[in-house]
Amino acid sequence: MTDNNKKGKNDREHLLRWITSIVLAPVLILVVGFASKVWLLLLVLLATGIGSWEFSRITYDEKKSKFPVDIFILLALTIPMLAYYYGLRGLLGGMLINIFACFSEAITFYGKREGVLEKLAFRIFHLIYIPYCLAHIVLLGRIWIFFVLAVIFAGDCGAYYVGKKFGRRKLCPDVSPGKTVEGAVGGFCSSLVMAIIFGIALSTDKNLLQLVIMALILNIIGQLGDLAESLIKRSHGLKDSSNILPGHGGLLDRLDSLLFAFPALYYML
Repeated sequence: MTDNNKKGKNDREHLLRWITSIVLAPVLILVVGFASKVWLLLLVLLATGIGSWEFSRITYDEKKSKFPVDIFILLALTIPMLAYYYGLRGLLGGMLINIFACFSEAITFYGKREGVLEKLAFRIFHLIYIPYCLAHIVLLGRIWIFFVLAVIFAGDCGAYYVGKKFGRRKLCPDVSPGKTVEGAVGGFCSSLVMAIIFGIALSTDKNLLQLVIMALILNIIGQLGDLAESLIKRSHGLKDSSNILPGHGGLLDRLDSLLFAFPALYYML
């Protein structure tokens, strides 16, 4: 592929990414900001289900489980559901139920067979990485959900455009070849600016300095989450988690920076 053709393809994908974002943004704003909180739960359940399916698509094959993967996807949905109805106790209780299920599968179907601990570790890692992290959304107030979204998305945009314009030094080439140190700094500054705008425009129980500190921590955690998802994909030879979002790839490719950020903000608050 020539440089011109490659540039044209990248420009089309970039445009498609913006179109997809513009279409989905009003739905996200409506559900998070104005709809009944039940709709927020449904959105979290949808994200958990799709994210779990993508994760299983990356990490599992038919030889790795005697159970169909969708059983564990359905079980994973109990974690945000219990968090919604019973708060933090429900979240931890849902995790415990799912961990019992993972060990039950391992004991019943694998016993002392080779690789059983690896299979079990994948199961439990999935629970922590997707349903546990996403379940914290239903524990946060609406304004704080918007805060996470605003800070992380601003950081993502800043990192992308600054990195594209000024990026020279690779941040972590073995995990994510496209990310640069300059882009990371640009994302860091963008999150800082967004936190200041957020603090001026909206009233919260935190002062501006506290919002800035939280935003800076969230940006670091968000960039770590981005690299973590890249590590999972690269270790299995994949560029995208799926292709369900035009221009973005999979849902996990959009949630990667957010997955660690929601629980991090919950515990900071």
